[in-house]
Amino acid sequence: MMATVHSNVTELPESCRSAAEHVAAELAKEDVYADLSGGCLEKIGRLEEKIGRETGEKVALVAYRVS
Repeated sequence: MMATVHSNVTELPESCRSAAEHVAAELAKEDVYADLSGGCLEKIGRLEEKIGRETGEKVALVAYRVS
């Protein structure tokens, strides 16, 4: 029976742990939010409200910095 290793990703067999942690680290690098001004944040908020009214759903828009 294989021992499980407690990882910052999840409980995985030791053979998978390194690869999973590498993928998690790469994904974390991509999660960089854009630094928006107050005016831009207000525009996004108004657009969220408009889309919500049109769809009948509560929505959240997210701005990521793209390199």
